[in-house]
Amino acid sequence: MKHLNFIIRTLRSNSKLNAVNLFSMALGLAVTGIILSYVYQEFHFDSGNPDSGKIYRVIQKEGDDEEPYTFAPLAQTLKADMPGIKEAVRVCFFYGYLACSSGENKFNETSAIFADPGFFELFPFPLVRGNSKECLLAPNSIVLSGTAARKYFGKEDPIGKHLIIAKDQDFTVTGVFDDFKTNSNFRGDLVLPLKTVSKLTQIWIAPGWEDVSDIHTFVLLADKTNSHELSERARDFISKYIPKTKIELRFQPMKDIHVDKQIFWESAAQANVMYLYILVIVAFVVLGISSANFLFLFVGIKSQRKVNTGVKKVCGASRLVLFFEYFREVLVLMVLSVLFAVILYEIYKVIITNYFPFLPRIIFFDFKLWTILLAVVIVVTLLTGFYPSYVLSSQRPAHIFSSQKGSIPGKVKFVNKLVVVQFSLCIALIVATTLMYKQVNFMESLDTGYARDELITIPLNMHAGDGIYNEKFDAFVNELKKYPEIKNVTMAFSSPSSVNTSEDAPDWEGKPEGKEVNMHWESVFYDYFNTLGVKIILGRGFNRDFPGDAINWDNHTGAFVLNKSAVRAMGIEDPVGKEFKVWGFKGPIIGVVDDYNFQSMRSAISPMFFTSNPFLQNEIIVRTTNHATTALSDIKAVWNRFVPGYPLEFHFVSDQVKALYRQEQNLAGSLNLFSILAILIACMGLFTLTVLSMDQRTKEIGIRKVNGARISEVMVMLNRDFVKWVLIAFVIAMPIAYYAMHRWLENFAYKTTLSWWIFALAGVLALGIALLTVSWQSWKAAARNPVEALRYE
Repeated sequence: MKHLNFIIRTLRSNSKLNAVNLFSMALGLAVTGIILSYVYQEFHFDSGNPDSGKIYRVIQKEGDDEEPYTFAPLAQTLKADMPGIKEAVRVCFFYGYLACSSGENKFNETSAIFADPGFFELFPFPLVRGNSKECLLAPNSIVLSGTAARKYFGKEDPIGKHLIIAKDQDFTVTGVFDDFKTNSNFRGDLVLPLKTVSKLTQIWIAPGWEDVSDIHTFVLLADKTNSHELSERARDFISKYIPKTKIELRFQPMKDIHVDKQIFWESAAQANVMYLYILVIVAFVVLGISSANFLFLFVGIKSQRKVNTGVKKVCGASRLVLFFEYFREVLVLMVLSVLFAVILYEIYKVIITNYFPFLPRIIFFDFKLWTILLAVVIVVTLLTGFYPSYVLSSQRPAHIFSSQKGSIPGKVKFVNKLVVVQFSLCIALIVATTLMYKQVNFMESLDTGYARDELITIPLNMHAGDGIYNEKFDAFVNELKKYPEIKNVTMAFSSPSSVNTSEDAPDWEGKPEGKEVNMHWESVFYDYFNTLGVKIILGRGFNRDFPGDAINWDNHTGAFVLNKSAVRAMGIEDPVGKEFKVWGFKGPIIGVVDDYNFQSMRSAISPMFFTSNPFLQNEIIVRTTNHATTALSDIKAVWNRFVPGYPLEFHFVSDQVKALYRQEQNLAGSLNLFSILAILIACMGLFTLTVLSMDQRTKEIGIRKVNGARISEVMVMLNRDFVKWVLIAFVIAMPIAYYAMHRWLENFAYKTTLSWWIFALAGVLALGIALLTVSWQSWKAAARNPVEALRYE
């Protein structure tokens, strides 16, 4: 208690400076905790269940190509024939549109899951209502998320209620589950029996081993089963059922799906691991700045008590005793900082992320994460406590009682170096944040090669043959085109902003042996290229006057259009008229269109072929006179005349293009906030250091003023050292920032330039912030009456 009272008294003696030091350290710990928690969460998707570590996804691999889609019978045959597999469940993720209604409540659902009955037994998604073993047994059963249950049925108990999907498909609610968490590989508000997928969508499940189906296979391993040994045993498993096949199996841990390499059409958007590493670096940069602050501010504050230390040393106090005395003070400050950091952490989770949705959200916390954060706190406490305690306890009594006020020999240069390091890191963060915003704006504003500002997409939320997804579509188009603000209308499998289809390797007439060209694909309707404003370079587009253009499922024929990149990759001249084969279909190449960006600008334009498949259309695409506002009401009026029972949605393609860069936007926004906090922490340190410096130079300032120095001259003298440190920091930060951001830009096919003004802006901002921080204290010291400083001399 005696020691605690002494520590409290010493903290009160410099209450303002200690408060700044405490807040600076707390802010650094809070930012570090927030970032590390988010990164840990990203690397531990679906980890909220004791069995999550034993759940694996089956990947089918052929050569270097991997895909998550599997043969339909694979799940049951693995469970029956492969020792070590306790359970297997098939899952189909559907990201088209399902028109759902209950009474007057009508909505489009864009994320639905079709699964085997064991879905809720295998995965860690507990039901709020219903029986997990039976909820998917009936072919007309449906399980809703809590959000969907409230959306369709309000506060009523949804169990036993009916939900109509599409035109007349009646489903009975048999369960309600908590919404999928943010750190889950699963998305959506509906879970339906896998048997119903072909009835509600265009997805067809091949019953045998003749073809791969659009389903994922997940397995639960038995206790003590080694996944690597199981993978070796299962590698050639499919050859039992498909002789001479080259397809191999591997097992991917469910927790790795989110951060593993991208495999076509993941169930949820994957993390960009590079961005996670950037955030970790930022976390330790901020922690380093706050720790450096704590270190030299504690030394500076305590050096004012050197006479007290000297008396203790003269009276026989050993270095070890003094070391632990100072270390206890450090420990008390760190405990207070940690408590305050926890409060800031909770404020961030509960309040700040609601106001700034681009910031990382933290919803997952477990014992391992708690251990990691505790280890960080302990390491920081030891590092920031040992050095100042050692420095202060090792002073010699002869020096302590010298006339040099408050100084510690040999340590001023070290403090200066810490200030330089702090501002170097701050300048680098300013450069990084500015360049990221510049790159995002560059990608958003770059010409995509089609009339994106005039395009609107409408979900085609009906099964082929229903509503206007049939011969009525032409009548629907003709009605729309009567309005002057509507130029053209077509259909496609995907929005032109993001054609996220698989890459297939087709054959063509004259193809050299061994040559492979992977191409994306898009299924489109008539007038597609005209609607988008994409130029046809050779031949023609799909045309109603040529019935053979559309895919014919009876004789497996159809026509194909290629983009310019595909023709270039194939290495053929005069492609029009040559035969093209893919998916077991064949037909002539009827045209070549100019390249356009059908994905984000992160990657270059890929080879692509177009088909006209009447069963693969998900979007209606309307071209208007540049975002004509009245066109929306016109479209709604025509829609309600043709299909009043289906909900209507609009999406502007220009907004969809911007959404492609949400990861970069969120990263830039997060870095912006964390950079501001890092600069704030550095300024706190600089402010306190300025106070201590002015206190040490009080006599010098008084003498200069007595000898005629003006306030402005004294301020220039006092600020000169701080300006010098910032300039040195600028020189150090520039090559580091240039190299790091140059490497980051290499990840983009289309990139902005590392303009000189970005570095100049960072330097000017750092210098301006430093001068604003120190100038007030410099002015107060310079304007002080010199008599106050010299009266006791």
